[in-house]
Amino acid sequence: MKEAFHGSDLEKIEEIYGIPAKEIISFSANVSPLGVSGKYLEGIGERLHCVERYPDRGYRALRKALGGYCRAEAGHIIVGGGSSELIGAVIKHKKAPRALIVAPAYAEYERNVLIAGGSADLFYLKEGNDFEFDMEALCDRVAEGYDILMICNPVNPTSTAVSADRMGRLLEICDRLDTVCAVDETYIDFADDIYDVSPLTAQYRSLFVIRSMSKFFCAPGLRLGYGITSNEKLLSEIEENKDPWSVSSLSNEAAILMLSDREYIKKVKTYMSGERERVCKMLDDLSSSGISYIKPRANFVLVHLPEKGPSSRALFELAVRQRMMIRDCSDFKGLDDTYIRFCFMDRKDDDRLLSLIKETYS
Repeated sequence: MKEAFHGSDLEKIEEIYGIPAKEIISFSANVSPLGVSGKYLEGIGERLHCVERYPDRGYRALRKALGGYCRAEAGHIIVGGGSSELIGAVIKHKKAPRALIVAPAYAEYERNVLIAGGSADLFYLKEGNDFEFDMEALCDRVAEGYDILMICNPVNPTSTAVSADRMGRLLEICDRLDTVCAVDETYIDFADDIYDVSPLTAQYRSLFVIRSMSKFFCAPGLRLGYGITSNEKLLSEIEENKDPWSVSSLSNEAAILMLSDREYIKKVKTYMSGERERVCKMLDDLSSSGISYIKPRANFVLVHLPEKGPSSRALFELAVRQRMMIRDCSDFKGLDDTYIRFCFMDRKDDDRLLSLIKETYS
């Protein structure tokens, strides 16, 4: 059985391939290449003594900062130790849940359903439709009756997305059937505002939006995620399924500083928009080699390799040898060994990866 690698597995790469982790450019972690906020670097030193006390159990200042950032009421926000904790908590709030997961998808959704003693059905986005959402078919499937619906928006690994204005009928069905619609918006900060469904939480009690500080703010080590819902009963039940102090005092202070850095936020959005467009034009130039891709809405792109060329695993191996780690997507349900995923990094690094792909399939 071949080894599977997550974007954070640089130490595993070092162990298996003998390449120092610090020398590897991770195109698989989907983290912003611009580093952390300057405001955070300048201000965190003065707050280091915060570890000498417990964080505010209600995380009032943090929830206020998060509400200001995402235009939500502080009282509708819950924080957790990364989005992973909140994904697990919302799934486990119902015993033995029957779940429907939009796929291809992050494997942790199904794993958490099984841990909770539940069962998971998959609703596949279709390759022939460029992995775009068929909302009519999804609504019909949800109407069959489920405890929870899991959607990643934008989708990991396809980078496709559904706009908020197309979610109305689906959420009406979820409200009527008491189905929790959990939308993982881990990558929403990189996408256009039309794909952000969090404003709909005020209107639909079934909607629970999950977000993270890891990707856009280049802070996966912070382990800070947050959820948004207007459903007070749901909030209370999820709170019961998570640790009371799962966000450390240091992470609390760091996040408040990062969220206040408006110049940094604008800089990341501007860079990612431009680099996404630039890389897609470079991929267009490779179409004669049989390379194609799915139009990305987030900070990463799903690339379809020529069926007669090296497999996704072979390209992964070639890239690692050149100190670049991409995502072999053959272990995603709904994809095969002709798909890779990579995120947009520094321009020089992106150029180097695209050159390798061009040389491999020309």
